[in-house]
Amino acid sequence: NYRAFGRQLGPGEQALLAAIRQLREPDLRADGLAGLSDLGLDPEGCDAFINLLPLLATAAAPIDLLRSGSPFIAASELDLLACLLRIAQWRHARPRDDDTLAPLRRQLARCAFVVHAAKLPLRQRSLSPVGLRLLDPAGWLRQR
Repeated sequence: NYRAFGRQLGPGEQALLAAIRQLREPDLRADGLAGLSDLGLDPEGCDAFINLLPLLATAAAPIDLLRSGSPFIAASELDLLACLLRIAQWRHARPRDDDTLAPLRRQLARCAFVVHAAKLPLRQRSLSPVGLRLLDPAGWLRQR
């Protein structure tokens, strides 16, 4: 399920997603780090996204990133952005330790905190079943 990139994302979201995609490709990693820095992320914030990538590459992770430079966006990439926004809105987002997606959820929470601290404008959007699975209340210990 792919859509045109530009109509789905604001400028900050486009830059964030482009940087995340670049981090995944060794030849473009420096460009990805520069993109995250340009968005106001400090080195610790950049590390949060670097540490997210291997978790997205596992079978348990339901988020597929398209190649850098793709003019399209995958539904799961929209879910990633929506999850970052929603998790950032929670007061204390902690995944349950006994959950199989706990490592991914823990890293998503770190990335959400970084995005929130950098005041990146993310749009509210509906979630696909993939995003709903990531935000399933049974997998989180949180307070509103």
